[in-house]
Amino acid sequence: MHDLAHGENVRAYVVQHPDEPVPSPSDLITFSRKNIGYKAPEEIVFLDEMSLSPAGKTDRTALIKMAEQ
Repeated sequence: MHDLAHGENVRAYVVQHPDEPVPSPSDLITFSRKNIGYKAPEEIVFLDEMSLSPAGKTDRTALIKMAEQ
């Protein structure tokens, strides 16, 4: 997500494990700020599954396109 003052804001994409309780976005952001600091995400996006490239890696291009929408 682009920010005029800071350049880019951090957004985290999270795929929830089906057997685990779903944390709230605010809980995840608070946890991240406590443990990571200034690189903590400003926004959390939950996905059913992560987009993968043909090589089996996270498809960052698909995530960027999703963020632009």
